[in-house]
Amino acid sequence: MKINVEEIKKTAIDLFLKNGYNNVTIQDICDAVHITKPTLYKYIKGKEDLVLDFYDQTIEKLVNDTYRLVDSDSHYQQLLIIFSTIINDTKRYGFDLLSQLFIANLKENRKTFEMQESLTKLCHIIIKKAQEKNEIQNHCDPAILYDALAHLFTGYEVMWCIDKENDGFSEAFYLGMNAILEVDPQYKDLYKEYL
Repeated sequence: MKINVEEIKKTAIDLFLKNGYNNVTIQDICDAVHITKPTLYKYIKGKEDLVLDFYDQTIEKLVNDTYRLVDSDSHYQQLLIIFSTIINDTKRYGFDLLSQLFIANLKENRKTFEMQESLTKLCHIIIKKAQEKNEIQNHCDPAILYDALAHLFTGYEVMWCIDKENDGFSEAFYLGMNAILEVDPQYKDLYKEYL
């Protein structure tokens, strides 16, 4: 049987979601994929490696699925679509797995939280277009605004993991996003469609 790292990661994530990260051993993963530990270690260094690319799949999906963005009514709504997609995936994986992602990066910067170039460029363009149409009234450099939003998002994720709340950070993040961007009043409640 031919195995690949993506199959191992998918199986491990399914086990983590079902049983909890700390309740799943390397042997459990090997048994589920029908491989030996030495074979598994050809693909990964350890269990932490299985959760490190959490955001990569979400961002790839966002960047490749631009029809949803093009079909939106405003550039501000495009930002809401982007962040709601990330929020939904974050919640789908849960605070247990996200906590492990933070722990792995606190032990050694695994670069999980670095800005993804493709998404960063896309958001810079969207913010600039929204500024030009006055949907966003904060006319600071789009790069600075996007960095502020990304770090605001990460801060709310951390607090969500610490508090272990199921719905805790979505609305708070969107309200912070509105404040940072100084969103035109006609768009201030648009975020509610994404709760």
